[in-house]
Amino acid sequence: METKKKYVEKYFGRTPKEEKEFEDRHKKVFEIFSKYTFNRVLDVGCGDGNFSILLKAACNAEEIYGIEISEEGLELAKRNGVRAFRLDVDEEILPFENSYFDAVFAGEVIEHLFDPDHFFNEIYRVLKPGGIFVLSTPNLAAIHNRIALLFGFQPFPMGASLKYNIGRAFEPQQEAQSLNHVRVFTLGSLKHILRIYGFEIVKVTGSSAMLPKKTRFLKAIHALDKFFVLFPSLSYRVIVTCTKKICLETHPL
Repeated sequence: METKKKYVEKYFGRTPKEEKEFEDRHKKVFEIFSKYTFNRVLDVGCGDGNFSILLKAACNAEEIYGIEISEEGLELAKRNGVRAFRLDVDEEILPFENSYFDAVFAGEVIEHLFDPDHFFNEIYRVLKPGGIFVLSTPNLAAIHNRIALLFGFQPFPMGASLKYNIGRAFEPQQEAQSLNHVRVFTLGSLKHILRIYGFEIVKVTGSSAMLPKKTRFLKAIHALDKFFVLFPSLSYRVIVTCTKKICLETHPL
């Protein structure tokens, strides 16, 4: 428990305050929400709440709620105007009524969970029928990881130790939080589990890696990364937009 708490407080989400600070995944999620108008939105793993507020504006939402496990992140989110609650989505029940939200966003959350089944059940429960669920997560089957494995290295989103950055082809500092990744999905397995838990896939978008700043050597890597974004099953990160099915014959509870 102490180990988990240490990593939670160290790696809670510090999110962009304005559009010019967006990484590729933020930009694409923002664009998705901009196509809708929602009343009530939930940001799971909201971190400091900066991006939550931007999402609220993107879809003209009246209310933005957040879930955050970090105490520091929770306080920052509340100061930003997010109606935030502190709990562990890996184990606890979301403190909302059934069908409470028009939309839910979970950015870079599921790879940190031991029990994604509990998580998807809870998202399904609090989302309105026909509501939108958007999530982003690293792709285990990305071309980056396939090449790394071919040469005997760890996949980039999976650390070999909770203490040391070891085993990967290179260890950029911003990837340190992958040390506490628990379950990294391929696009196929992610789509499969979403369907099991009552979600219908609307769109899948590829997103780029958070690579170091360009140097002469890295220009080719940046170009390849950008190219494979066009093929989500091979892109470093995937963003999945889905909707809660209105009628579901069998839903595991």
